[in-house]
Amino acid sequence: MAKYRSYLFPEATVGDGFVFLDARESHHLVRVFRAKIGDSVEVLDGLGKRYLGEIEIADAKAVKIAVQEVLDTSRERLRVTLMQSVPKGKTMDLILRMATEIGVALVQPVFTDQGDVQIKGERLSTKVEKWRLTMIESCKQCGLSYLPCLNDPMYLSNWLKENEPEDGCLRVVASLEAGSQPLLDVLRSVGSVGSVVVAVGPEGDFTPLEYAELKKCGFRSVRLGANVLRSETAAAYILSVVDQFAQR
Repeated sequence: MAKYRSYLFPEATVGDGFVFLDARESHHLVRVFRAKIGDSVEVLDGLGKRYLGEIEIADAKAVKIAVQEVLDTSRERLRVTLMQSVPKGKTMDLILRMATEIGVALVQPVFTDQGDVQIKGERLSTKVEKWRLTMIESCKQCGLSYLPCLNDPMYLSNWLKENEPEDGCLRVVASLEAGSQPLLDVLRSVGSVGSVVVAVGPEGDFTPLEYAELKKCGFRSVRLGANVLRSETAAAYILSVVDQFAQR
């Protein structure tokens, strides 16, 4: 097992038998972790490839790793998309960390009527980049081969208009509505599927109109236990149950 893990940012350089890390990852290794020449490092590209090697040059601006082995990991898991209403404060960071650790393939943040969060322009771009770095850190900490894709936030109604239901895809929405079925019952009823989209609303829940739009676009309302959950708890709950069901 490698002593350290790093991420292969686009600014890094990959050659025949070596990797030069970008300045950010190099600084982190040398200045923060005090990594030295000869220390073992595992570099993840977030796309299934792992570079295993040792530090050859401990430069805080451009660490050089002598690559000893390259591993390719296939992605055989069920493809899961989390469509998450953007919450206030730093809650989204927590949701993204948990979603990354559980192994979702894609996260689609959405703005909803009762979400009470609207971000635009440069502030939105900065926020998305920060979220992506949060996911990369989770990927490194857990040693994950695949980094989930993170789409730019959009309004829920626009996402529903642009994404028609697909064959072999189960769509479920965590719901507080009367008549919602238990999540596990719904999963058992559909049998084998190729992908799952799970929708989690804001603390104020989806509006009746949003629920109607979701159902019209193929989303089935599911109940997450007997209690009302916070949005971050609901996201972790539904993703965990879907993940366990996929591995049965």
